[in-house]
This record gives sequence, C-alpha cells and structure tokens, in this order.
Amino acid sequence: MTYKKISKHTFIILIFALSMVILAVFRCSFLIRDTLTLEVKENLKDVTAQNALAVTQELTDKFNLLNSLSSGITDVSNDSEEYIQYLKVYTDTYRFKRIGIIDRQGITTTTDGYRQDLSFRDFYQDGMKGLSGITNNITDAVGDVHESINVFSVPIYNAQNEIDGVLYATYCTENFSELVSIPSFDNLGISCIINQDADFIAISDTAPDDLRNAVNLMDYLCQYNEGHETTISVVRQHMDDASEHVGSYTNQDQRYYYCMVPLHNLRSDRQWFLLTIVPEQVLWNMAKPINFYVTRLMLIIFAISACSIILFLYFYRKQKKELLELAYSDSLTGGDNFAAFQEKLARNNYGRIYYVALDMQNFKIINTTCGVTKGDETLREIWKVLCNNLHSDELCTRISADRFFFLVCEPDKPSVEVRLNKLNSDLEAISSRLNIPRLFPLMGIYETSDHKDPEQIYGKAIQAKSLIKGLRTRHYAFYDDLDIDQISENHKIEDDFESGIQNKEFQVWYQPKVDPYTGNLLGAEALIRWIKQDGSLLPPSKFIPLFEKNGNIAALDEYVFRAVCEQQQKWQHDGIPLYPISVNISRISLYFGDIVQKYKDIIDSYHLDARYLPLEITESATVNNSEISSLIDQFHNAGFTLLLDDFGSGYSSLSSLNVMHFDTIKLDKSLIDYIGDSNGEKLLHSITHLAQSLGMNITAEGVETAKQVEFLKVEHCTDIQGYYFSKPLPVEQFVQFMKEHGEAR
Repeated sequence: MTYKKISKHTFIILIFALSMVILAVFRCSFLIRDTLTLEVKENLKDVTAQNALAVTQELTDKFNLLNSLSSGITDVSNDSEEYIQYLKVYTDTYRFKRIGIIDRQGITTTTDGYRQDLSFRDFYQDGMKGLSGITNNITDAVGDVHESINVFSVPIYNAQNEIDGVLYATYCTENFSELVSIPSFDNLGISCIINQDADFIAISDTAPDDLRNAVNLMDYLCQYNEGHETTISVVRQHMDDASEHVGSYTNQDQRYYYCMVPLHNLRSDRQWFLLTIVPEQVLWNMAKPINFYVTRLMLIIFAISACSIILFLYFYRKQKKELLELAYSDSLTGGDNFAAFQEKLARNNYGRIYYVALDMQNFKIINTTCGVTKGDETLREIWKVLCNNLHSDELCTRISADRFFFLVCEPDKPSVEVRLNKLNSDLEAISSRLNIPRLFPLMGIYETSDHKDPEQIYGKAIQAKSLIKGLRTRHYAFYDDLDIDQISENHKIEDDFESGIQNKEFQVWYQPKVDPYTGNLLGAEALIRWIKQDGSLLPPSKFIPLFEKNGNIAALDEYVFRAVCEQQQKWQHDGIPLYPISVNISRISLYFGDIVQKYKDIIDSYHLDARYLPLEITESATVNNSEISSLIDQFHNAGFTLLLDDFGSGYSSLSSLNVMHFDTIKLDKSLIDYIGDSNGEKLLHSITHLAQSLGMNITAEGVETAKQVEFLKVEHCTDIQGYYFSKPLPVEQFVQFMKEHGEAR
C-alpha cells in the first residue's frame, strides 16, 4: 500500500474518530445526570448505613449494659435498694434519664429516688415473660417531667433461673434525634427513625418543619403524593419485609430521594428503620463542578484524539502481535497457556485420544525447603521433559502452579501406559539433577473422541487423578477405573458404614509395643479392622482415606476409643493387669471444639485412668492447625498422654517439637528403613537425641529385622512396635501375648 493511500485512510479514520468524540460529548451530557443520580443514591445508601450502624451500636451498647447489670441482681426483693445506688453511676455515662428495677408486683425503684407502680407498662409485662426490648415513643409516667422517652428493658433472673423482675433504663427520645442529626450532604440530608407502623421515633434537626411536625410517615407521604399510591405501597411492602429500599417522592414540586434500612437488635415483633432523605438540590450541587471538569476533559480529548489515532495506527500491528503472544503463552515456561491449547485443539481434527492431567504430589515442599526460585526452575524443567516426551501432533499446556494438561495420541491403554511410565521416569530424574526433594508425579487420564469442551475434559482427568491422590502407590489412573470400580466401591463403603457400626463389624485389634531390651510388653496400639458379616476383611486403606474425606472418621475415632475403654474396663474387672493402649485421633476430630471434654467424659464414664488411654495424633494433623498447641495443653490438663504418630512421614519440622509438647514421638517406618544407610542412621541419631533432650520418649514403628532392633537399642529407644515382635492381634490373641510377655505386676 502506498503512503498516499495510508494517509487517505488515516484521514478518514481521524474524521470518524473526531465525530465520535463530538457525539460522545453530547452523549456525556445526558449520562451525567444518570450517573450523578446513581452516585447520590449510592452515597445515600452509605450515609444511611453509617447512621444505622451508629443507632444499632447505641442500641447494642445499652442492651449489653443492662444484660450485664441484670446478671448481678440475684434477689430483687432484697437487692434492689442496695443495687440501685450502684446503678446511679451508669445514668450519666450512658445518658439515661434513670435506671430502675421493677419487682414482681410491678413496683419500681429508680436511681432518681422514685418508687411507683409500673405494672401497667407493656415493657414490664413483656419483661416478666422473659422478653427484652425497647419501647416506641411513650410519655414518661415517673416523676414530674412527662416528656417523650424510650425504655430499654431486660428480665432479671434469680438464682433458680426464674424471672424475678425487670431492669429498665429510661432514654430521652431527643437523644435519638441528636444521634441521627449527623451533618450529611452539605447539611441538606435528613435522617429519621421510624417504627414498623411508620410512626416517627426521632427526626434530625435538619428536617423541615412540616416533616418535624409529622407523626406518621405514610400520612406525610399521602399529604404530598396524592395519586401516587405506588410510592406508599412500595414503602409499606419493604417495611413489612424489613428490607433495604431506595426510592423517591415529590413534595411541593421538589423531588426527594430516600433510603430506608432496617435496624437490628430489636425483637422479632418490633422493628425500627433508619430513613435518610435528600432533596434533588444535592444532585445539582454535585453537577456543577463535574460539568466543569467534564467539559474541560472533553476538550482535552478532542485535542489529543488526532495524535492518538495516528499513533494507534502506527503501533497497531506491533501491539497486536505482542498481545497475541501475551494472551497465548505461559509467562513461566514460555509454552502454550490453556487458551492457546484450546484454540489449537479446535483447529485439529483429532479422533479418539487420551487427555492427561499431571501434577506433583506435595510440590509445595520444594517451594518451602528450596525456595520459590528453585520451584520455578523445577516447573520449567518439568515442562521441558513433558515436551520432549510428546509427539509433534500432541498438545500440552500448564494450567497453573504445578498442574499440567496434555494429550496423547495412542491406539490403546497399554500404549499409553508405556509412554506415561517413561514420562514418569524422566520426571523423577529431575530430582537428582536439580538436587531437590523427590518428585512424585500423579496423572489422571480421560479417553474421549469429543473435544468440544476442554475444561470439562480436564475436570474428568482431575477426577481420575483423585483416585490415587495421597496414596504414593500409583502414578496414574484412568477415568474408567474411577467410574467403574472406585466410585461404586466408595458408595457401597459409605452406605455400609452405619450398619457396620450398629452390627459391630468394626473390630479393634492390638499391635504390641515391646521393650527392646527385655522383650516384655509395654503397651499396644489399637487398630481398626472391618470384618463384614460374610467374614470378609476390608483393609483400613480402603475405608480410612474415604472416611477422612466424608467426615465419618470422627464417628469411627469415637467408636474405637469407646471400644478400647470398654475392653480396658473388662480387663480391670477380671483382674488382668492393664497396659497403655494408644488410640488414634484423626485431623477431623481435632477440629471439634469439645473433643477434649468429650474424651475425658468417656474415660470417666468407664472409671478408667487416662494414662491407660494415650492418644496418637498423626504428624499430618498438626500441619496448618493453629490450635494444636492449645489442644495439646488441654489434653495434658485432662490427664492424657500424647504421642506424635508417623513422625518423619513427610511433614516433619524439628523446630516444631519445641512448640508441640508431645510425650512420645513415634518414628515412622520410612525412617526406620534408613537403618543400614550411614546417612540415614545419622539422621535417626539426631532425631532421637533431640527428642530425648526435650524429655520425649521414642517409639519405633514398622520394625521388622533384628538389625533394626539392635540399632534402636543403641539409640535408647523406649519401645518398639512392628512385625519383628508381633503383627496386630485380635483381642483373644493379644490377651495370650500379654500372658506370655507381660511383666510380673
């Protein structure tokens, strides 16, 4: 295209743009009023909300004071005279006219020295029914000054929790008027408090005389809104619904905007509203400076439009290219983002293929231990490995963090598995190459020939991955496996839980804890086994993770704890020496606020000593639980011994041992398996000596060889649990084990 043609096109575009600017100026003038009207309404809502908050806070403070004072009166007939002197100090502080106590006969004794029968007052009768509240405007019947007041009242309960009288405080209505007389909208704003019958409770000083003299809002609106029943009907509807409302009405050719919000802290049968009104004059006052600046702004826009358009044409092509790159590339890896993935997918004519969702289990450990920079480097390396494992016609993208999504074009599952196994090996090799904690890839695979909704496909792949999340036994799972096997099996397990509890299909087995030096029994850990009525055994790995997800684990925890208490009580009754039998508490159970008291009550109901029921809290349950230190102290105060289970399974923080004061740490089998490796033994030596220096005992889990036992003896391990001494035993076999290996007591 020649320069002349470009200039011609630029000129046409410039003229068009300038025309649009001129039209925008005119259009803006029409929009200013609408915008300002909306702004006035928004400001009106804000002011109303602030005033409502002030009134609500006033009501709350008064009720809180009366409730606090009433709790100190236990006998109205004997305490009122003495207590009334104490109440005097609160009259001035809280701007009460008086505070009084009314006895069961309706006789009041007040802080300003009056004694009078108020049994006829509704607030007294409501108080004797146990109702607190504040009255609408009433005339003061006590004393000589019969002014408009509002009365706060609360019932007084005696030591037998019976209503013994009413504590009330008289509040001058004019105080509410002062409260709502906060200047707003250049002193043009008007605030009122009305009740559910639309009667005025209080009106701000800025209100015109006709409004200040009005008694009822509806009557006032009818006076100036003849033929506008809709406005009155709408206001009434929102009052009946106790809902916020913004509207307008006309008074003597002057338009007013109003906002009405309900006030809280009143009884359900009594509702007040905060009403704020502003005249349309506020709108014009606001419009003057805005019109001035908008006009100047339009002139400036008009002046720079030509330059802007020319520059736009010059940079348009370059910016378009940069924006496309930004919109379709991942800032971390430089590869395709999900938008680019979707677009390329739509352009390709794929048949039946496999979609794979990939992430790394506990990837955050890398960011935590090695730093975010190292984590980003790891993600870029994962991207490179992923791209190297894909064919030229296969797509991939990074969704976010360590979540990746790609497709594999293979004819069948075995071919896909071969490729994913290679990919998994290449990904695991990154750990040694970058000197980071071991990567554990997790992949969910979804097979389909329908590629119209990539987001839904990704969701299906994520569902497949959830089948193996947290197991560390498999690296990938197919959606078909999830649909056919796992979902139906999980549903059946969930459905059978209640009947399993009722039929006592859940049995407690006991794995002994043994003295490594003498071989004598020191205690045991209670482990759950689900033996169905048909005699089949459901492994804990099948139902424990599921119950941790759906919340049934809390009920199972309590079931096991009660079962162990019942067994300990039986042994105690039969004269069999008791050993500490530790019981596991899951993460979910720890989130119940009454967990400590509940378990203490259970032990007390069986008349057992808490030292024979130590509790095991898994190391993972202490992560991201800000209340764990407080819970540990509460359990200790209740007499429980606490064991930190699975220490070293992946969440360990040695510094946390000084904060969480466990009595015993249980070394996870993954640490015990280090025995025989020099570096691993050094790590075990450091952990055991650190824990012992903090006064903790050491229990070793998963001990299977004599070599491990000898090493743990050297490290002065307190007790050993594992197949070397015994597998978990049903109760009858455990009793026999106690007889054969128990110390003479």
